[in-house]
Amino acid sequence: MQIRAYLYLMAAAILVPVILFAGFALRLIEGAESELARAQVARAAQRAALLVDADLAATQASLRALAGSPSLARDELDAFYQEAQAAVGGPDAWPVLLEENGRLLFDPQAPRALPPGAEAPQAYLADLIGAQRPFVTDLIPSHISGRLMTGVGMPVRAGGRPYLLGVGYGADHFRKLLLGAGLPQDWQIDIYDRKGKLVASNLGPTALVGQDGPPALAAAEAADGILALPLRSGAAGTVAFGRVPGAGWTVAAGAPAATLVPAPGGARRAAALALVAALLGAAALAAWFGRGHARSIRTAVEAASALGRGELPPQRRSRILEIDRLLRALRQAGNELSRAQATRDTAGNERQNQLEHAQQARQTAEEENRAKDQFLAMLGHELRNPLAPIGTAAQLLKLPDLDGHRARYAGDVIGRQVEHMNRLLSDMLDVSRVTRGLVTLNLEEVDLRDVVERAVEQTRPLMEERQHRLELRLPQGPVTVRGDQTRLTQVVANLLTNSAKYTPPHGAIQLSLSSAADEATLSVADDGEGITAELLPRVFDLFSQGERKPDRAQGGLGLGLGLALVRSLVQLHGGDVEASSPGRNGGSIFTVRLPLKHELAALASPLSSPRRVREAAREQPRETAYGGAHNAAAPLRVMLVDDNIDAAVSLSLLLEAAGDHLVSTYYDAASALEWASFERPDVFILDIGLPDMNGYELARRLRAMPQFAGTLLIALTGYGQLADKVRAREAGFDLHIAKPAEPEEILAALATVPVAEPERERAE
Repeated sequence: MQIRAYLYLMAAAILVPVILFAGFALRLIEGAESELARAQVARAAQRAALLVDADLAATQASLRALAGSPSLARDELDAFYQEAQAAVGGPDAWPVLLEENGRLLFDPQAPRALPPGAEAPQAYLADLIGAQRPFVTDLIPSHISGRLMTGVGMPVRAGGRPYLLGVGYGADHFRKLLLGAGLPQDWQIDIYDRKGKLVASNLGPTALVGQDGPPALAAAEAADGILALPLRSGAAGTVAFGRVPGAGWTVAAGAPAATLVPAPGGARRAAALALVAALLGAAALAAWFGRGHARSIRTAVEAASALGRGELPPQRRSRILEIDRLLRALRQAGNELSRAQATRDTAGNERQNQLEHAQQARQTAEEENRAKDQFLAMLGHELRNPLAPIGTAAQLLKLPDLDGHRARYAGDVIGRQVEHMNRLLSDMLDVSRVTRGLVTLNLEEVDLRDVVERAVEQTRPLMEERQHRLELRLPQGPVTVRGDQTRLTQVVANLLTNSAKYTPPHGAIQLSLSSAADEATLSVADDGEGITAELLPRVFDLFSQGERKPDRAQGGLGLGLGLALVRSLVQLHGGDVEASSPGRNGGSIFTVRLPLKHELAALASPLSSPRRVREAAREQPRETAYGGAHNAAAPLRVMLVDDNIDAAVSLSLLLEAAGDHLVSTYYDAASALEWASFERPDVFILDIGLPDMNGYELARRLRAMPQFAGTLLIALTGYGQLADKVRAREAGFDLHIAKPAEPEEILAALATVPVAEPERERAE
């Protein structure tokens, strides 16, 4: 048998018993979890029973205290009633006092027209008084109001006369007691009297009071137990019951079975996958070690054969230390064995150190790789958005007979989107130069008030677009620091831009500037989304942002470079920056501290102004396919929904010019839903990232409308991953087109839509 086979058998002999034992232990754990869940239901029933018993015991204690009242002994019923009402009365509880003959002395439930001294039923009154001990009634109808009630009473003697003093409880008294027990809201907690009638329940209306309980529960003779019974909602459940000692009532706690049974198959499936993975890994390792061992053994055999022939074995090394020692023994004498052992120990330590360094290097590389992937994903998304309107506007310019208004608009679109891309690339270059230490500062004495003024001017369009209220708190005198005015303006502008983007419209932003001792402090505070505790420690790291959502209510979030650039530039000026936030939706505060008139000699070299070179690539006009088949198709009513105004308007102009389609354009989902039934479009072209709701939800709502069940829905978005396409299909989209989209692809999709009315009227 080869050494590989031995290694396979060794791996199997080790792994198989371990995995079998793990499966057995997993089954035991599942059973223990099920029993623990049932025990929790039993404890809930016991807890509720003790709570009811404690409430009844407290009432009996109050009645004992009232029995010794001087007012009752002196027959001052009005005063005694006030004492009883204060002691045991409440919204759902009232005091009752009867004489031995059944004459009712007072009962707040009695109507005003009932004269004092009305008699209560005497069927069992004499027995209750004769028992001379407290009692708890079952569910009985009130002889005055007719409502179902329960009562706690006790016979008392005052002034030489016997009375029956008690407290009546309405149905809501014990229901509120159960609701305040702190049990799970979806659990059903019921109280049944000795006859099996429902006294109160935390779930269901008051009308359920008085209904019979489950027969199996009524037939149970034990003091407590657990039964498998359906809940009142019809769902299967586990019901635990316990007795109320002082009343003989039964408290039943029922939990839905779905909340107690672990998900079937999950653990076993995981164990099976682990078994397969372990066996495959063991087989692979056995094969690898087998090849190495066979090679080493062949080397030793060759060395022994050479030694047997009287030849000096060549110096060779293998990956097995024992084989190496054998080879050295064949070349040397036994006095070399000790040195070989020392060499082996040294080599083992070195390998351990190398392994630790390699693991650290691999971990660092994996983290850098994840950061790179996140950056590339963000970069792709941010570049796709401006490319979409640029591509559409470029195709629009190629159309024949294009009027001057549309041509100028297309040029404006291209200019705005190119400027947006230029800002993204400039931020990337700035961060790259700062992190590599290629930026030097042009230091001079700078008044931070002037820096704030320039930064506010730069961010004014964004503030006006988001309709924010910007409050400036600046000192009267100058706040002078030694720094680069351009870079400091960039720091303040980035902080204002960050607050504007992550603050909902009509928000409040405050910029404060102050100085104390040798330090200037500038802070930017907002009432926006805030920063979560997980993000706060790395908010200034490269490519670090808040959660990116499909609905993009903040607008374009950029690449996560602004705050990283802020920290780098502030540190170059010898200062520091920090962020604080109470959490989500709690706003945030960014604070910059700079030394006042502090010389930074190491950074005092002149700053060479960056040179930006723009190269314009000219294309020869090419033939388009907008004629022919597309123009031959009947014009359609198209509803286009996109919050990017340039992209929406340019695409609508293209569809109107190239396909003679009637296009209605909306920039939010609410407007589209409002006008969809009126316009009855043949095609919907929806962006996924919309300000009020995402395109997936909009598509689902449109599909729910009967008139659009078969209408063509096209998702036109910058989210182009495979998962995004699957999600679009699940939401009801017929077609997923990633930005920037070729106009031919959109027109070809429109050409496939059948039109019931060949001659469709169009609104001019």
